[in-house]
Amino acid sequence: MTEPARLPRPATDLFPEALALSPKQREVLDVVDSFSDGATAAQIAEPLGMHVNTARGHLDELQAAGAVAAVAAQSHGRGRPSLIFRVRVPDNQAIASEYVSLITVLLDQLADDAELTDYDSPRAREIGRQWARKLEQTGPASAAQMQARLRAMGFDPEQTKQGLCLHACPFVSAGQSPTPFLCAVHEGYLQEMTAAPDGEPTVRLHPLTDSGTCLITQD
Repeated sequence: MTEPARLPRPATDLFPEALALSPKQREVLDVVDSFSDGATAAQIAEPLGMHVNTARGHLDELQAAGAVAAVAAQSHGRGRPSLIFRVRVPDNQAIASEYVSLITVLLDQLADDAELTDYDSPRAREIGRQWARKLEQTGPASAAQMQARLRAMGFDPEQTKQGLCLHACPFVSAGQSPTPFLCAVHEGYLQEMTAAPDGEPTVRLHPLTDSGTCLITQD
């Protein structure tokens, strides 16, 4: 029987939040990250204002946690070569930007021009519903549960008199607005997450209001 192929480590395992780093470790990691080609313990210690042995201790902890990698520097003589430390932690902002671009390309291939500009696309809503089912986030979720989930996803929700206001959007990148088709996908996701027991949608997404935010209202 053929053994299943080993998979790469999930990139999310390398996020600082997943590594449970201390504030001081995060500070050291930020300094390491400032050296695009890596740096020695002495180079890292200098901007931190700490002794090189102290910096080396923090670097050993970061290496054990999987946050940094150490490779031997090219030796130009006798003696033990210095170690060059480089970060292994991904750039969350770069990841978000790259995947927003990928989503945009996929949608351009999936939908024609007319559908990309259709806020009421049934196919987009069905994609959103399948997205929620894939994540096992089917309804009925309470308003508080929906707000907590949207906060975790990066929408920065705030409950107002008009409804749940979304101050941020993970699908916005470099000032580019998401297509109406993508907004309809998000609405389908929300409707599946909050659907009544009979399957009827209970929420409505109003994209890009005059204030530059999106609004979720209860039906």
